[in-house]
Amino acid sequence: MKDYYSILGISPGASQEEIKHSFRDLAMKYHPDRNPGNEKVAEEKFKEINEAYAVLGEESKRREYDQMRRAGFAGYGAQYAGGRYYSQEQVFRDAFANPYVFQELIRMFQEASLRFDKGFVDNMFFGGKGYAFSSQPGWAGQFTSSPSRGYKPPLLLRLMGKVANFTLKKILGFRGFPWQVKGGDLYHEVSLSLKEAAVGCEKKIKYNRGGEKKRLVVKVPPGVAQGTRIRLRGMGLQGQIPGDLYLTVRISG
Repeated sequence: MKDYYSILGISPGASQEEIKHSFRDLAMKYHPDRNPGNEKVAEEKFKEINEAYAVLGEESKRREYDQMRRAGFAGYGAQYAGGRYYSQEQVFRDAFANPYVFQELIRMFQEASLRFDKGFVDNMFFGGKGYAFSSQPGWAGQFTSSPSRGYKPPLLLRLMGKVANFTLKKILGFRGFPWQVKGGDLYHEVSLSLKEAAVGCEKKIKYNRGGEKKRLVVKVPPGVAQGTRIRLRGMGLQGQIPGDLYLTVRISG
């Protein structure tokens, strides 16, 4: 298990803001555009920094990662993030499938006049494999999350997981183990008028859940702000542990 805290140069008690600040400083320092003549070394460091931030920058993934560190499970040869064991490339697939995270990274690097376009990301993080981008309106250039679904660890690890999961539940009260495959998270926007945002309302939401059309009613509190994110646990794609549905508020005049 990699020590993501050491990679970002922070302590395990660091706040989310400190994590973000450290990531930004290191990402700017090691971006290949700022390391002419030393691009290969910078690229590896840049990927490592982004991998660490993809896990620690997401609070739910960070909690799972911290649980594993405390339990002392290390040395299996695969990296832990997001409720499962998987490769560095799969960490990036999972992170960049979130259009809002990806948009934020694009803005951050563009403000510094550094590359972070589709071609750069594909070559840097996916070896130029032509990893598919979503064509959803308003999400131009964002990654789809389908390549990371369906991943299963080796049979031996799954069998070991069942035994270890039972033991940890009994001894430590630990719930859920990383080789219980987590379903993918889904992302959806909730459009509100200025009045609806000010006084609160109930909105009917329609979304696709693994090819199945779903409907639900979301209660929006009064005074909600633009960009507010609502997390609905277990409403994402199916898995041994269901994924979550993230709703982002968009307010129009």
